[in-house]
Amino acid sequence: RHHKSLFYMTKLRYLHAGDCGSLLASVHGVVTMSRIPSQVVLPFGYRISVRQLSDSEMDRRDPNADGIWDDSTKTIYVRKRLPVTRRRYILAHELGHAWLDWQHRHLDNGKAKT
Repeated sequence: RHHKSLFYMTKLRYLHAGDCGSLLASVHGVVTMSRIPSQVVLPFGYRISVRQLSDSEMDRRDPNADGIWDDSTKTIYVRKRLPVTRRRYILAHELGHAWLDWQHRHLDNGKAKT
């Protein structure tokens, strides 16, 4: 039976909230993921889907990209064939884009504030 993983991102920490087994490990206060989550939730319920795609699926979106943030669907796409360490790096990078989008939408009502 497959359970989707659900993560909450708060102040640069991931808190496991799913039923997927041991997905997080804390070593000396540092939290690491051992698998790629299927969903991440930012504050205020901003849900981000994470999809791992085959080469052909990724190439249809962008043949030069290993990761894509789609702000219209709030989805991060990651090239599945890559080693898990590379996919985690790509996920972190794309989460940076998602975080900026969340900040833009929820903290400044869509307008950059000075």
